[in-house]
Amino acid sequence: MSQIDVSQLPPPEVVQQLDAVSTRTRMLNRYAELQGVDVPKVGDPLHNAVSAMSEEVTRARQEFQDISLENMVAFSSGANLQHLGAARPVEKFDKETDDQYRRRVQMAPEGFSVAGPDGAYIFHALNAHEDVLDASVLSPTPLKVDLYVLSRTGDGVSSPELCQTVFDYLDGQTKRPLNDHLDVYSASIKPYRIVVELHMPLGPGESQTINTAWQRLNKLAEDTHVLGGEVALSALYAAAHVKSDDIAGSFQPVTKVDLIEPLAGIECAKSEAPYCTEIIVRKASGAV
Repeated sequence: MSQIDVSQLPPPEVVQQLDAVSTRTRMLNRYAELQGVDVPKVGDPLHNAVSAMSEEVTRARQEFQDISLENMVAFSSGANLQHLGAARPVEKFDKETDDQYRRRVQMAPEGFSVAGPDGAYIFHALNAHEDVLDASVLSPTPLKVDLYVLSRTGDGVSSPELCQTVFDYLDGQTKRPLNDHLDVYSASIKPYRIVVELHMPLGPGESQTINTAWQRLNKLAEDTHVLGGEVALSALYAAAHVKSDDIAGSFQPVTKVDLIEPLAGIECAKSEAPYCTEIIVRKASGAV
């Protein structure tokens, strides 16, 4: 199943966005045309009034744009996203983030089918229990379906009870073809550590740089903790290489990253998921 991540799509321009200056210029020129007078200049009370109105027009357009995006699955959040999900209907689990819930809402049409296509199997597995973080499907032989489940708990290994819950939910009478022979397995986990050393100038803000690098690496580890996930060395280097536009306030820019662990990228099959057990970010010894 190839699924578009709608949250990564650029937001559509529902309402054309205009800057306040061009709006003010257009309004002043139109006023002068209608009244047969010169265009009001800076300092004229009318110029000030039109300036205030153009700012309100610009703000109203931006607010309408933001409100419109909140009515789209790709860009909505919180209660708005839950209302969109209710129309599918897909209920949000307590443990789910908005991005995880958005994925299930987007996949809802897959569930209109019985669990024959892989997308339908994945959708029903994700709905079976809130502890299911991810699922993948393999069919080694005709009519044989192996469903792998990644748990939201711990390193992702699914308990026998969770696998049984998913199996029961995918009942042959209502949710899967009668001829499909289904087995549900726990995902296999590939553990790894991230250890990086940062070269940066000596000065204030070193701890903020290290903290930012840790947060970026942690986000990468979370995003790749999925079935079939991949942790590329290039992605680790990029996440640890904090630049001036990545951080506000006092900091020291990273000039070089030494990646101590892992020594090679982590590649997983559809039945496997990478799991980061520890992230260590420190300043390289001798860095000045």
